[in-house]
Amino acid sequence: MFLKRKIITSFTRITLSVSGMRGACKYEIICGGDEAQLSQYSVYYKNGRDECELELSARCKSAAITDLLNRCSVMSWDGFCGANPRGVRDGYMFNFEAEVNGGKVVRASGSNNYPRHYREFTDEVIQILRGD
Repeated sequence: MFLKRKIITSFTRITLSVSGMRGACKYEIICGGDEAQLSQYSVYYKNGRDECELELSARCKSAAITDLLNRCSVMSWDGFCGANPRGVRDGYMFNFEAEVNGGKVVRASGSNNYPRHYREFTDEVIQILRGD
């Protein structure tokens, strides 16, 4: 018996927050019809709360983001909670949330522990933002 892989057909919003000892950043992808708006923010703690400052932004086809989500099997990330590996004292934590397929919310988080294809996803988002 074969399990059918869950496919993402559309997305509304994707957020990824990454934090480490030296700072934090937030990535946001918002679908606007045929085009998606990608933004990268630096996150600063100021006056008792987190404040975001836009660092990079870019546009691409929404279909390219949907394809990326499927190539990276993002639906399988839902519920991932990667505990910090024993003995690892420094690194990065992440929180991921994507609203897909008309209301399904995919959530994942971890500390120095990531779902399969996480780096492929983040590398490609950064490439789009930098215009590579």
